[in-house]
Amino acid sequence: MISNIPDELIFETINNKVKFSLGDMSTGWLDCDDSFIQRIDESNMNKIFLTQHIVKEIEIKNVLDEGISFLKSGKLINAIGNFDEVLFYDPEYANALLYKSFALRGQKHFVKALRHYKHAVKCDAGLKDIDYHKTLLKEANNERDNFPKLKLNIFAGDEYFAKGEYGNAVDSYNRALANPSKFKEKILSKLLNKKATALMKLENFNEALDCFKESQNVSVNDYAIFGEGVCEHQLGMQVCDEFKTKLDITKKQMLKQIQILNKNGYFAESLAINDFLFENHFMIDDFYFKLLNARKYAMKELDMDLTKINEIINQIVEKPL
Repeated sequence: MISNIPDELIFETINNKVKFSLGDMSTGWLDCDDSFIQRIDESNMNKIFLTQHIVKEIEIKNVLDEGISFLKSGKLINAIGNFDEVLFYDPEYANALLYKSFALRGQKHFVKALRHYKHAVKCDAGLKDIDYHKTLLKEANNERDNFPKLKLNIFAGDEYFAKGEYGNAVDSYNRALANPSKFKEKILSKLLNKKATALMKLENFNEALDCFKESQNVSVNDYAIFGEGVCEHQLGMQVCDEFKTKLDITKKQMLKQIQILNKNGYFAESLAINDFLFENHFMIDDFYFKLLNARKYAMKELDMDLTKINEIINQIVEKPL
């Protein structure tokens, strides 16, 4: 059922299929019950930047569909790359989570596949598949039973972290780090990042900073650079130069990066990252409001005209989140 579609969006129908277009952007032919239709329901759209929001949704839908094509042709790495691009835009994009679960299962990463399936169903109960869930549970349990000691400790640490038991998580990661396995060398940087993140949750920023630095000594990586900058800020230190530029991290972490840059007086760098996020987040939620306020703060410090940003914020305030 197609209803409440924004006037700006053109759609064609043929043989129970529908195609949406706006300007030069268009979807492929979709089933009339495709979840994309619900996403572009006018009640879900950002009316302040409606055209930009619709164009982005079409772009992301095409990335998702390309990923599904990669999956069907067995190009699992390419498929996961596409699904990750969709999930950067919207971490709750249920279909991307489900298809990433299929791709991970194809790579025999059953525990990860199960985690993504559960997340997908949490976002959209209509995707529940009891047979697939049962099969994944069996495969995931078998995978865990065959985990080497190193991987068991990492998995236990991740489970503790997810439950908010950060001290236990650090202990598990330490046991993994003490393991002499050759495999550990391949994942050492990521393991150190896990431990450092748990230490940050415990507000042990000195030890977390040392851990992030050790991670970078093993392999320079954007997450460790981000973590190092957060710790330096918490300890009253000046953030490193690498932290000032856009990093390959989540949108939530980028927002934190923007806030830290503002507090440290790097307003131009803050706005550059804000610009990027503004093109990749249209849902009017708490994140969006914080992004706008961080933008206004940087613009004010740079003596920029605040008329437009104030108008946008006022429109959101008039319609509470």
